[in-house]
Amino acid sequence: MKILYYSPHPHLHLEAPTGYGTHMREMINAWRNMGIEVRTLIAGHSGEGRYNAPAVAKSMRGIKKFIPAIVWETLKDLQLIRFDSNMEKRLEKAVREFQPDMIYERAAYLQNSGTKIAKRTATRHVVEFNAPYPLERVAMSGKSFLIPTARDNERQILIEANNIVVVSTALKAHFEKILAGVSAKILVVPNCVNPEKVHHEPAEVAKLKNHYGLSDHLVIGFVGSIFPYHGVDMLIHAFAQTKNRHLARLLIVGDGYTLPDLKALAKKLGVHSEVIFTGSVPHREVYLHIDVMDICCLSRNDWYMSPVKLFEYGLMKKPVVASKTSSVRDVMTADDALLVEENIEQFSNALDRLLVDSALREKRAANWHKKVMENHTWDIAARNILDTCV
Repeated sequence: MKILYYSPHPHLHLEAPTGYGTHMREMINAWRNMGIEVRTLIAGHSGEGRYNAPAVAKSMRGIKKFIPAIVWETLKDLQLIRFDSNMEKRLEKAVREFQPDMIYERAAYLQNSGTKIAKRTATRHVVEFNAPYPLERVAMSGKSFLIPTARDNERQILIEANNIVVVSTALKAHFEKILAGVSAKILVVPNCVNPEKVHHEPAEVAKLKNHYGLSDHLVIGFVGSIFPYHGVDMLIHAFAQTKNRHLARLLIVGDGYTLPDLKALAKKLGVHSEVIFTGSVPHREVYLHIDVMDICCLSRNDWYMSPVKLFEYGLMKKPVVASKTSSVRDVMTADDALLVEENIEQFSNALDRLLVDSALREKRAANWHKKVMENHTWDIAARNILDTCV
């Protein structure tokens, strides 16, 4: 069997240390390990060469402050459409040469080249959605006059694709509202982990704990991008209210544009000496940092996302406190973690319970680890997609 893995997003690339990069690499590698021939066409960057990502011309940047934001965002979207037109040609060439049994596309905002070429070449087309892209675009960057076009493209993909893969039941429900009858071809596949990626010794963990001055404390931790939707501010508030804070320290692993605000918040709440911000760490050291933690947290999550960190926590046998959003409840029950409302007091109380009850920590960690290993590895996900979509 031959699969052409296609990503039309102009800025995503396989080497990225973030969650999307892991998702792309692991799915491709899982199929290759099954003996499937996989060729990639990654618009942002691939091992087969770089492509020019769209950018507003320098001559246009000077007018940004003189025009309405919606006009500026529309100019950016026009660049995306032109870029997708170029990728359409590249994709058709790749399909004609490779003759794949399936195009597996990681969908992107305002891009519909995959749909056009799959139809033109009569190739099976499976499309993976990780977000409701028009909604996400408005939330993150603002409105554009081309949002209706993006919605039309999204609907057309839902109509034309042979199968749709989504990361949460909430995202599936969102698409069911857009197109009646689409449910039958939607497969929910949450994010996963690769158990073979964990290779370090207890001495390394002890060395890192000593490096951060954590050897004499239990460690409450978070790992991930430092953006508002992850709710690290709420975690710091909850930590500050924890009655058993003297037993613990809070380790925040990751970087993002709200990091300075979080440091200021820790200082304002009087816990700056008890909160360690690592900043960005190399991807190869993420699991090592998780292993330093005694309790792992997910205080907030957008309604449609499947947070990779939950599965990474489970792989490392860590007890979890998480806000019980729909996507979290897709994979976890009260037997696997302490699930709470997105509420500072409830989160603080859950931290207190785990800090003083080692048996509870061990039981929840063991249950979640078992579920992750049995249901949420990339090999299982890759096989599930093939079994359903081919």
